[in-house]
Amino acid sequence: MTQIHDAAASAADAILDPRDGDAGDDLPPPEDRHRVRTALLTVAPVLGLASVFLGWEAYVRIMDLRPLTLPRPSNIFIHVFDNPGFYWENGIVTLKEAAAGFVIAFVAAVVVASVMAHSRLMERAGLPVIVLIQSTPIAVLVPVFLLWFGFSPWPKVLTAALFAWVPFVANALTGLRAVDPDTHELLRSTSASSWEIFWRLRVPHALPYLFSAARICIGLALVGAVIGEFFNSSEGLGNAARVGQSQPALNEQLWGSVFVLAFIGVVAVLILAAIERRALRWHPSQSLV
Repeated sequence: MTQIHDAAASAADAILDPRDGDAGDDLPPPEDRHRVRTALLTVAPVLGLASVFLGWEAYVRIMDLRPLTLPRPSNIFIHVFDNPGFYWENGIVTLKEAAAGFVIAFVAAVVVASVMAHSRLMERAGLPVIVLIQSTPIAVLVPVFLLWFGFSPWPKVLTAALFAWVPFVANALTGLRAVDPDTHELLRSTSASSWEIFWRLRVPHALPYLFSAARICIGLALVGAVIGEFFNSSEGLGNAARVGQSQPALNEQLWGSVFVLAFIGVVAVLILAAIERRALRWHPSQSLV
C-alpha cells in the first residue's frame, strides 16, 4: 500500500509541476513569451490602420464609387508621394501654427489652474469664464482675430490655442486638486512651503491628467490651425484642403491634405506617448496588464 501511495503522489506531482514532464516542454520560456508580446504590441497599430485602409479600398472598388464621391486610399497615397515637396512645405506651416497654439494653451492652462487650485474664490470666479469660452464656437472668433492681428500667423495660432485651452485647464485643475490628503497633511506637518507642496505633490499628481489632456489637445490644436487657415492663409494644409474642395479637379489634393494632417497627428501622439511612458514610469497607468 505504501508503494502504491508513493507512486500516486509522484504522478500527481508530475502533473501539477509544469517544469517536469511533457506539459512543461510545451510552454515557451518567459523571455520568448515577452518577445512575442512585445512584437504583437508593436505590430498591432499597423494592423489596425491597414485593416481600415484595406476595407476602405475594397468598399470603393466593390461599390464602384466615383473619385469625386470617395477616392481610393491607394490613389491618395500615390498622389501624396508624387508631390512630397508640396505637402512638406504646407505641413510644416500648419505644424508650426498648431505647435505654437498647443504650447500657449498648455502654459496658460497650468498658470490658471494653479491659481484656481489654491483659491476657492479664484475657482468660483474663473469657472464661468471657462464655461463661456467652452460654449463659444471658436471658429466665429477667427474674423475677430483677423481684425486685431491682420493677415499674420497670430489668428491661426490663437485659434489653435483656444481649441486646446479648455481641456488643458480642466484636467490641470482636477489633477492639482487630486492629491492624497494624508500626504498633504504630512508635508504641512514638516513645515513644507506652498511652493514645495506644489512641486513635490501637486505637479506629480497632475501629470497623468495633463498627458491625457495633451492627447486630445494635439488633434484640437491641428483643427484650430486648419480652421484659421480656411479664413486667412495662402499656405498650410488648411488652405490646400480649401482649394481642393473648391475645385473638383483637385479632389485628390483635398484628401491628401486630410491624410497628411492625420499622419502628423498620429506621429505627434506617438511621440507624446513615448514621453509619457518615460515621465510616468512610477504611475500605475504605465504598468502592463
